[in-house]
Amino acid sequence: MNKTSKLLAVTAAALLIPAALFAGLRRGAQVPAAPGDVAKRVVERLDLTPQQVDQIRTILVSHKAELTAELARIKEARSHQFEAIHAATFDEAAIRAAGRAVGQAETELAVTRGRIVSEIRPVLTPEQQAEAKEMLADARAFVGSFLERLRERLQSDPLAGV
Repeated sequence: MNKTSKLLAVTAAALLIPAALFAGLRRGAQVPAAPGDVAKRVVERLDLTPQQVDQIRTILVSHKAELTAELARIKEARSHQFEAIHAATFDEAAIRAAGRAVGQAETELAVTRGRIVSEIRPVLTPEQQAEAKEMLADARAFVGSFLERLRERLQSDPLAGV
């Protein structure tokens, strides 16, 4: 796999993993092994034509530079946040500043993702758009139930069974 193919796979994963993975898990499917597997499942579930795949690939490639930069900024911001959280001395101001930096980096990626979605949506048929909405609903439900289970676990003994 060449650099461009790898970047496209990673980009597709960053954009599609939540919907595809959560929807697949909700339906009892196996967890995909690689980003390309996720993209393949989305292509199959939406029944995209080769022409649609090419159009979507062109859209993703057109955003390659900004996605690469934004993902790098998120990685760096999360690294700083991790370091602030785990510093030898508790420094609330440093943790809050690092958290704001993570939030800002994620906001920039969210805006780009929204722009990409707005460019991809017209490529899809009304039926494919409906299926994509269902995938997103599945993803939201999965995340919601996961967070609810986490909240419940924290309400009880978080170390139960240890």
